[in-house]
Amino acid sequence: MTFLFVVPTLFFAAFLIYFIIWNLYYSFLDYSILHAHNPPFVGFGTYSSVLGDPLFVTAFGRTMLWVVVCLAVTNALGILIASLIFFLENGKLKSVYNSLFLYPISISLAASAVIWTWLYNPQEGINSIFVALHLPTFSGLSSPSTSELSLIIVSIWIYSGLSAIFYYSSFQGVPSQVIESARADAAKAHTIVFKILLPEAKNAFIVATVTIFLFVLRMFSLPYVATGLDPFTMTLAEQMFNYFTTEFFSKASVVSIIVVIIAAAVIVPYALFGVKRWISGD
Repeated sequence: MTFLFVVPTLFFAAFLIYFIIWNLYYSFLDYSILHAHNPPFVGFGTYSSVLGDPLFVTAFGRTMLWVVVCLAVTNALGILIASLIFFLENGKLKSVYNSLFLYPISISLAASAVIWTWLYNPQEGINSIFVALHLPTFSGLSSPSTSELSLIIVSIWIYSGLSAIFYYSSFQGVPSQVIESARADAAKAHTIVFKILLPEAKNAFIVATVTIFLFVLRMFSLPYVATGLDPFTMTLAEQMFNYFTTEFFSKASVVSIIVVIIAAAVIVPYALFGVKRWISGD
């Protein structure tokens, strides 16, 4: 009977591995609009071509920068938001704030892109408030120099609430007696956070980091809906889509394999860590 529960997982794993191998095979060909029939085997030639493409190099660097900034800021904001909610006395307010901060990730990235496109409108949205207050306006998506930053800000808005939920759930696992004892000793809120709550939030940090890393690594809908295939905001996923729609299929396969390798480099250690904890019973 136990084996029956494993069958769906094995089937999904086999399905996934098959298409990864199929994709890997095509990445070694020169399958494109130029060689649509009987594409020649070129080995790592397509990899060399992609890695030498300035558009790919820029998209790769931009995606990695996006990942680093988003992880750093969302983890910091997640801890801050979770701490503020944790110290609220009213249980109903805690539920309300948890729902509010989780709301951005509950809507699609495409919808978020449309919302923020209006907010970044040069004549309306946020700038109308800045103008009314006689403050400098923000170019937002209308300028190549600020479009990438603008989208990073949107992604931080989307994922900070998710990070906060992970940390808040971890904080909830700390025995209330420990918190009350610290308060009885006149410990300040920040002392409780840094000395008691955060040391118990290691798992929350790992889960938040891995989850948000994977979300940002495959970022596509947000920049595509907001700016299209703009070279100033193009991500790895968009570059892969760009290769595919221009019928350079092997190049698209190469980018997908690179994304799979990066994702595996994060997922495999995380999975092994989870298996180790499960075996040890932690």
